[in-house]
Amino acid sequence: MLSKKLSIISYFNKILHHEKIIDSMPKDFLLDIDKKIIKIRFLDVSNEVFVNIDSNRITLFEDSNNYDVEISATLINFILFIITKGADKFASKIKINGDIETANKFNAFLSDSDKLREIISNIFGERAFIRIESIFNNTQSIVSEFTENLENDLKDFLIYDLNILPSKKEIDQYINDVDDLKSRTEKLFQKYSND
Repeated sequence: MLSKKLSIISYFNKILHHEKIIDSMPKDFLLDIDKKIIKIRFLDVSNEVFVNIDSNRITLFEDSNNYDVEISATLINFILFIITKGADKFASKIKINGDIETANKFNAFLSDSDKLREIISNIFGERAFIRIESIFNNTQSIVSEFTENLENDLKDFLIYDLNILPSKKEIDQYINDVDDLKSRTEKLFQKYSND
């Protein structure tokens, strides 16, 4: 467990400001979104992170009074957006408020696999990067297959399985039939128990 002094955000900032990461960033790598603050609000965990890009450095904050754009999404949709390189399926589930141009540049950065590949390759080295990339590609195909199967299963349920469920009218009729059968059974029981 992290100590109170070392929050998750400060831990990520230590990683982002590590000498190896700073040295691995090409000059003017983040120039398109320099001097911008992006608020990322995760809807499912009631958390938000402020990403400050300044002089080719990324710094995370827990709060900020000013920001250029707010991006709202569930954590899983945000991660899947990055993994699937900005697939429309997940991009449509992300809400953007504020400076659209900054949001588009930030989203383009997140979904631009070449830029992220370059950073990761510089940090971990070429051999390790090839291994990480193969794991990433396997994960991406598993996620794609999972979402496709989930969609198909949901379609099948909505098309076929919902027809199996009885309507309210059919349930009411069944209850009436059971009540009728019960009363007839009681009458028969009364008739033969008195004999």
